[in-house]
Amino acid sequence: MSIHKKRRKVEICHNCHTVLSVETNFCPHCGQENHDLKVPLGHLAFEVFEGFTHFDTKFYNTMKAIFLTPGKITKDFLEGRRGRYVPPVRLYFSVAFVFFLALDKMIDNAVSAKDNFFEGMIEGLSGTKVVSVATPDTKKIQKNIKIEQEKIDRYEDSDDTTGLFAAQNRLRKLQKESDSTRVSTKRKIANDFVGYANISADAVIDEMNIQYNDTLRKLIEKLPENQQREILISIQKQIITDTLNTEEIEEPSNDLRNYFTETIGKKRQLLYTLIPHAVKNNSIIKIKYDGDTLINIKGSDGSLENVAYKKRILKMSDAELDSILVKNKKADFMGIKSLSRGLLRNSTYYDLAFSDDGVKAFSEVAHLGVGAFSLMMFFLMPIVAFLLKIIYSKRTHSIISYPFRLLKYMWDWAMYLVRFRKTRRYRHVPHLMAGQTRYYYEHLIFSIHIHAIFFLMILIFVGGGMAIGFPGSTLAITMLGFFLYFIISLKTVYRQGILKTLLKSVILFFMYSMTFMMVLIFTGAFKFAMA
Repeated sequence: MSIHKKRRKVEICHNCHTVLSVETNFCPHCGQENHDLKVPLGHLAFEVFEGFTHFDTKFYNTMKAIFLTPGKITKDFLEGRRGRYVPPVRLYFSVAFVFFLALDKMIDNAVSAKDNFFEGMIEGLSGTKVVSVATPDTKKIQKNIKIEQEKIDRYEDSDDTTGLFAAQNRLRKLQKESDSTRVSTKRKIANDFVGYANISADAVIDEMNIQYNDTLRKLIEKLPENQQREILISIQKQIITDTLNTEEIEEPSNDLRNYFTETIGKKRQLLYTLIPHAVKNNSIIKIKYDGDTLINIKGSDGSLENVAYKKRILKMSDAELDSILVKNKKADFMGIKSLSRGLLRNSTYYDLAFSDDGVKAFSEVAHLGVGAFSLMMFFLMPIVAFLLKIIYSKRTHSIISYPFRLLKYMWDWAMYLVRFRKTRRYRHVPHLMAGQTRYYYEHLIFSIHIHAIFFLMILIFVGGGMAIGFPGSTLAITMLGFFLYFIISLKTVYRQGILKTLLKSVILFFMYSMTFMMVLIFTGAFKFAMA
């Protein structure tokens, strides 16, 4: 059904005053649509609704050709039968818009619901355990934790050590019960009063801003694990006293605070926390190690950044960031300094973000990845068209087969000279590039169509699989089905035998995989740097 049958026609074009017939949908002189917009509000609202919900025959013809005859829409388009189908670019943009919108929504739903796949990814990147949404029980525990913390503050002011000790015990029990307690995969150092300090000795040394080639690290690594914490605490006490060459670490992590927490008193009932300090960049201080032994420890030059240093990077000017890149001998990404600065800033930001809130950071990175994926397609589709041109070019085949054709010609000439043959089969020297080839735009149309169809199949079949609870199985089946669809489409459009088509489809698959990864890395890095 044509959408123009319900339009209110006029007898004279309002734009150029050309006389129009009742059957004319567009003015033959200026091209304006023959449609009178002077209608009641109700009729206008109906037409707006109709415009959003009406699908003309192009949509049905396109869907029918896609699902019943693989490759037909590309073949018909290249042969000039284009009016019956949705144009390739419009088809791709329509499908891609819905596809990436659904992908964004799926990420939000999966992260908020703590899907197993995304939960594993978040835990692997951030080192923290993903917990479920707060329940009435967890809310009650958090409320009791707040109450106990208020009691501890009152007991500290009143010097009531018995009450303080009891409140601290209750607080530790509540924190263990809380679902928000951080769980780290790193080595856990037990302490009867503090609990677990979830940080390794190497990480502590990094926070103290010590170089990797420093004597301190080598000495600490030789110690048993149960002795490292005690030695590092004693060293930290000495670092704190050197106010000239050290500085307080701004907003240290909870793990670092726990690491430098001690108990004092005859019954080891009181807790206190050292304020962690870091050695300033390139500063050298002497500390006592293992009794009276003096050793030098040196602050890093920026190649090792503690949490405080990373936070300062986010506030640095472009000139300061350039000096860091030069100091670390990092070449400019793609020769562009602004991209290198963007990579440094954003990598530092997400490094801190994953430590602070892994779920939120992962969601941001995932959405950033979707944006990079959508951007990548604008570079990938023309490259795929170029690969198709190479593989399906008769001139390419001619170049590859030229040595064999030349040998045939020379053999035929030799047989003719010794009179084993009375006539020559190959009278002309073979040309290096013989035969005609398709135009580039023909391969580009195929590339646009096949990517649009791939997104469409993912939307319909994998989306349906997720709705019924079998996303993994439907994804595997869809990928296999699409590969078969791709082979049939190649045979339909390029009209070659099944064996040649199978061979070329396998070659294209490997070339596409390598190209996909290369383009994704470059566009992903560009998108990440410019975010």
